[in-house]
Amino acid sequence: MKRISLYSLIFSASILISSCNVFNYSSLFSSNGKNDDNNINGSTSKKKNKNNNKNDESDTENMLFSVSDISINGKWDIIDVNGNATIGDDRPYIIFEKSTKQIFANNGCNTINANFEITSDNVIKITNILSTQRYCHDAKFEKDINNALANVNKISLSKIGNEYYMNYLDSLGNVLMISRKPNLEFLNGTWKITKINGNSNKLRHKNYELALDIAELKLHGKVGCNIVNGSILLDPDKKNSIMFLDLISTKMTCPDGELETEILIALEKVENYSKKESNKQIIILYDKDGKEVIELTNTTENYLQK
Repeated sequence: MKRISLYSLIFSASILISSCNVFNYSSLFSSNGKNDDNNINGSTSKKKNKNNNKNDESDTENMLFSVSDISINGKWDIIDVNGNATIGDDRPYIIFEKSTKQIFANNGCNTINANFEITSDNVIKITNILSTQRYCHDAKFEKDINNALANVNKISLSKIGNEYYMNYLDSLGNVLMISRKPNLEFLNGTWKITKINGNSNKLRHKNYELALDIAELKLHGKVGCNIVNGSILLDPDKKNSIMFLDLISTKMTCPDGELETEILIALEKVENYSKKESNKQIIILYDKDGKEVIELTNTTENYLQK
C-alpha cells in the first residue's frame, strides 16, 4: 500500500482540477439515491480484527457526535458505498478543509473539488462540485460516490474505539455512503521503548526513544547511538493499524549493536497497536500474528492532559 501525505493529496487535487477538463455534477444526479442495505441503518457495524485481539478498543460502545464535538477536518477513507465495502490500495477518499469550506475527494478514478456548508446539527450542503473526466473501466463506485456527494443532506458522526465514522444521509435518511477517519492524536509525542519482544531487562537503564508525528506520518527516533527516521502508514482496511516504513538509520558503531538491530527489525514487523488498559501512557505494538514486539511508554510532558 502506498503512503501519501495529506498535504500531497490536497495539492494534487488542486493541480488536477485546474489542469484537466472538469464537469459539474450538481445537475447530473437527482435526489433519489437510496440505500437498500438493511444492515447499515444509519450506523456503522462493529467488526473485530483477528490480528488485534489484545486490549482491542474497537468494540467499545458506538458514541454519536455533532460537528461541534469533533473536527471533520482531514482525510476520511470511504469504506462503504450503498452497502458495498470498498477495499484495495486505490480506496476512494474525501478531505474536508473546514477553514476554507472546501472538499477534495477521489472517487476511485477522478479527482473532485467542491464547497460545503455545515450546521451545528450536522445538516450539510455540498455545492460547486467539479471533477476531472478520466475514464476508468474498473471504478465501480464512481457514480454512486458522485451521487452521494450531490444528494447528501445530513451527516451522522460516531466513534468506535479510536476511529470516527461519518454516515452521509439523503433527505429521507437513507445511508448513501460511509467514511472513516482514525483518531490517533494520542500517538503524537515522544515514546520510550520499554520492552522489546516481551523483554524489559534488555532496555533497563537505556534511553531508546521514538517521536511520532501522526499529522505528518513521520517517525524519528534515537536507537542507541544511532538516529532512525521513517514514515508511518495507517492501513484503512485494518482497525488499530500502524506500520513503520522506509526506515533509515545512521551507521555508527555502538556498544549495543545487536539490541539496535533487534529494535529495527521489530519496528519493521509492527502492524497494529493497542493502549494498555492499566496505564493509558503505555502503547503495545503487535506484528501481523498478534504477537507483542514493542512496548512504548509516553514521556511527553503533560501527556495525561491530552
